Amino acid sequence: MSKQIFTSSKEISHEYACTIVRIGELHPIEGKDKIVSTLVNGLSMVVRKDQVKEGDIMFYAMNETQLSEKFLSANNLFDMDNYDKNSNAVEVGQLLSDDKRDEAKAKVGFFNKYGRVKLIRLGGIPSYGYIFSVHELAKVYPEVLNVNLEELVDTDFDTINGELFIKVYVPPVKEGTPRGDKAAKRNRKLFQFDRLIPGHFSFHYNTQQLAREIGRINPQDVVSLSVKIHGTSFIVGNILTKAPKWGGLYAKVFPYLPKFLQFGREEYGLVYSSRTVIKNKYINNKATSGFYGTDVWGEYAERLDGKIPEGMMLYGEIFGYLTGNQKMIQKDYDYGCPVGTNKLMLYRITTENEDGTKREWDVQEVHDWTVELVQKYPELEKFIHPIDILYVGTLQQLYPDIDVANHWHENVLEAMKNDKKLLGMELDEPLCKKNVPREGIVLRKVGDEVAEAFKLKADAFFLRESKMIDEGNTEDMEMAEVY
Repeated sequence: MSKQIFTSSKEISHEYACTIVRIGELHPIEGKDKIVSTLVNGLSMVVRKDQVKEGDIMFYAMNETQLSEKFLSANNLFDMDNYDKNSNAVEVGQLLSDDKRDEAKAKVGFFNKYGRVKLIRLGGIPSYGYIFSVHELAKVYPEVLNVNLEELVDTDFDTINGELFIKVYVPPVKEGTPRGDKAAKRNRKLFQFDRLIPGHFSFHYNTQQLAREIGRINPQDVVSLSVKIHGTSFIVGNILTKAPKWGGLYAKVFPYLPKFLQFGREEYGLVYSSRTVIKNKYINNKATSGFYGTDVWGEYAERLDGKIPEGMMLYGEIFGYLTGNQKMIQKDYDYGCPVGTNKLMLYRITTENEDGTKREWDVQEVHDWTVELVQKYPELEKFIHPIDILYVGTLQQLYPDIDVANHWHENVLEAMKNDKKLLGMELDEPLCKKNVPREGIVLRKVGDEVAEAFKLKADAFFLRESKMIDEGNTEDMEMAEVY
């Protein structure tokens, strides 16, 4: 029964969901009597001492999510500017009429009209997400009081009784911000012949939060730590594709022909994409320009055309400026690129084995292949940036003073978060001209049969990102495309 109450929709993003959690050790905050800090999903949270106790089972809404309006209203969690959305709106309105603003303010919450969960600092400690109790949830869904939450600790969900409860927060888009709508309409009018063969093209897998998954890393695991670049994702592969018969002429004139009459041979061809959109999926269909009205992905596909072996796929990050433009791909993150130029950092490579399976390259192999590519094609030197590998080895060797038998996972994570000397965490990005924080690092297991990576973002980067969203700055390629 409990499993049917808390469920996951097909669209759930586990990075932007709600989790049933058990509260761990509470830590005092210097100079503060009413609040303490704890770790939830590996991230710091600040909670009230009189409301949260160690061992409590509670609900955790992750950072940059949007909570159900019904839930926020029932618990009077909307802020003063939106008090009319709360269930006690009449009472608060009367207090305001009586000029008792302080009393009114004490009866409302801190959520804006969108119900956004955001990163804040309390007592000097970054607090990620929002914690609430089953009794608060029961004001909207009383049946949750009959659920055995002990059985559901660590369960993610985004729906309750089939009703969407939480989703990723989508910042309002500024009017006039260019998007790919016009280009998309033009492309729909063009003849579209799908070139893709299932199983040959793969988007990049979702990178998990290291803070939440640190328990999967053992002291003896050999790992690589590399710099995380703040740009826009790029994928390109020289993969097997379908070619239309007679150049697609018959299919264009007679679109209802059976597929076997439309399709011809299979051949290797270049296919490229952004994080979520394949740009040249169709024959006779030029890639849409997308965000900012430019096809920065197509520019790199053209540069790499003829230089990628058959069956190889490259994954990377494009950063710097839009080509020939003073606008940066990510605001203030120029990474040392001259105005109007950009670079590509490859961080992942896969190749096809003879049996059709794919081989995942280790990050050092990716680095070495990138260096060899530039040596072979010197004209690429100004466009390609080999991945910055900070460390390869075990975390036990990296932090030998941390006792592996005493809360090693929590302590090694804390050490990485505060590692300024090697990892540059919480410091400014040294490649950028402006003082902007390094985004963070990426950890991968060396030789792991499962293709996965874990990201650890700096608190300073999260705070900057949150502030930019507060200010209405949504000029982010990936944010716009995903949303």
